[in-house]
Amino acid sequence: MKAAFLDRDGVINEKAPEGGYIARWEEIRFLPDVFSSIAALGKAGFKIVIVTNQRGIALGKVRSADLEEIHRRMREEFSRWGVSLTGIYVCPHDLADHCPCRKPQPGLLIRAAEEHGIDLASSWMIGDAPSDIEAGRKAGCKTARILAAGSEERGDPRADISTPNLASAVRKILQLSPGN
Repeated sequence: MKAAFLDRDGVINEKAPEGGYIARWEEIRFLPDVFSSIAALGKAGFKIVIVTNQRGIALGKVRSADLEEIHRRMREEFSRWGVSLTGIYVCPHDLADHCPCRKPQPGLLIRAAEEHGIDLASSWMIGDAPSDIEAGRKAGCKTARILAAGSEERGDPRADISTPNLASAVRKILQLSPGN
């Protein structure tokens, strides 16, 4: 069983302003083509798993109950598009905690793989940060980097593919994935 592991902020929804955190559902702004792109991955046989660092919890800037509400409503939105999320895995720890689940460590991906019978070598990690790519590589996944709009970067040499948006990444992943 293969999966598409997706970072949340910057891949599925807009990031908070620098130094800020998405703390309530009302702050979520989905990026263009997110639902149709992720639906295409699901139709191609990928389990859909969100893996997200949420340091705002450790800093007291995001309440756990609010994060759970965000993810509950996110599941509802995806369900409207026929997408069933296999799981949403969160690291709530601060940088100084050095936990194995905080990306760039692969703990969230490995836990999801163990709990859902996912073959990591057949799976993709899609993220917008070097830490996402590093986590995917450490877990044994192929990787896709979404480059920030207006970024000077031309690509990420550590990623298997680099693209300007999720829709482009999904098209490339589907071209590269056996059986699609």
